[in-house]
Amino acid sequence: MEKNILTLDQIPVNAHGVIMGMNTDNIFKKKLTNMGLVEGTEFKVNGRAPLGDPIEISLRGYKLAIRKNDAKKIMVKKI
Repeated sequence: MEKNILTLDQIPVNAHGVIMGMNTDNIFKKKLTNMGLVEGTEFKVNGRAPLGDPIEISLRGYKLAIRKNDAKKIMVKKI
């Protein structure tokens, strides 16, 4: 894996990033893709719940809460 590629759960609050890919099975990948998490999509991490789970991100004009375990499967690049 490239040095500058992280997983979504590693991006700090108020930081921006871009989706680089997913490390998951095809069924879950399709669900994420249907929610707008497509390679090349920019996003912003808005916040985290008090215990760090879930993580709220903004992308494509809407907000999405995603579980930390699922965020660990999404490869991103901080911008």
